[in-house]
Amino acid sequence: MEDDIKYDYWWAGMPRCYQGQVKHVAMDAGSTRRLYEMDKAELMTIDGIGEKYADDIIEKRKGWDISGEYDKLVNSGIRFIPWYSSEYPQRLKAIKGHPFALFCLGDFPDDNRLSVAVVGARNCSQYGRMMASKFGTELAGYGVQVVSGMAYGIDGLAQEAALNAGGTSYAVLGCGVNICYPPSNRILYERLKENGGIISEYGLYSKPMASLFPPRNRIISALSDLVLVIEAREQSGSMITVDMALEQGREVAIVPGRITDPLSTGCMKLCKQGAYPVTSAEDIMYILDENFDNSKKSVIRSRVMLTEDEKRIYEVLEPYAKSIGEITDESSVSFRDGIAALVELCIKGLAAETGKGYYVKAKDCVAV
Repeated sequence: MEDDIKYDYWWAGMPRCYQGQVKHVAMDAGSTRRLYEMDKAELMTIDGIGEKYADDIIEKRKGWDISGEYDKLVNSGIRFIPWYSSEYPQRLKAIKGHPFALFCLGDFPDDNRLSVAVVGARNCSQYGRMMASKFGTELAGYGVQVVSGMAYGIDGLAQEAALNAGGTSYAVLGCGVNICYPPSNRILYERLKENGGIISEYGLYSKPMASLFPPRNRIISALSDLVLVIEAREQSGSMITVDMALEQGREVAIVPGRITDPLSTGCMKLCKQGAYPVTSAEDIMYILDENFDNSKKSVIRSRVMLTEDEKRIYEVLEPYAKSIGEITDESSVSFRDGIAALVELCIKGLAAETGKGYYVKAKDCVAV
């Protein structure tokens, strides 16, 4: 019935301590309208509903204005898409345990276009930051949709780079879509609404809690054709996403790092287990598209005007720190001129000082 979506909206807001039960309980009951109308004894006849769950359901409907609450949702501009809707992403519907419903600001990834999830460490290294920006930019250049969790670190950096390159990106949150988490990514959050989407299975105003993030990772992997891991410890949220991706039949790729780096232990383990090591988005395209033609490449790289000394210094910088002495020796630029060039490169955002007298490459560009 037409009004049933209003009951679906009420039911979708049930606390996630019953993760996985939301859909099958509704189906066993026959409809969310019936769940709303049942008394406690009737509720407890449904498989999966014990006394506490029944009490919680009754509490959740107290003072709930079925039509009024749904009207407020519609007027807010937030889309509510139950699993049976034609708008529900087909990639996600195909997996076991897909969400009962989704909340969305903006759009969902296009099922007819390639999507890649980019995940990795929050506390990433300068190398990780560069790789996240590199792959986000290159994937967007190939028209690939970038999916991630909008987290601080690798996730947000890859999504920001994709948007900067004119692409689209989609964030799956571990809280309500009307909550920007982390708050520091507010600008990215607003941009994603306009050039992609913000997605969650959790009801509005659901606060970010540690228990909500692992389940949301299955959505990130399900919306993607491949999961790319850039810097991950052996025990991390990124590895949870990979496990879910493998269960869903998705491809997995890693960006190699130094074998002595703790942030590379997860990636190295995945590589030993058969994940694809990749060094560019072109590698990913060959994995996903057997008809890929790299002449279609349209990757956007920023072009920056540099002096001759700045070019020579920039060419020897790496994502790993080097001392001023090493940099000037390798570039054949005098110590004095080298310091001046490094200062200018830092001002332009192309270099960063990681410690007194030590510098890294901060951004990939074409020097002109």
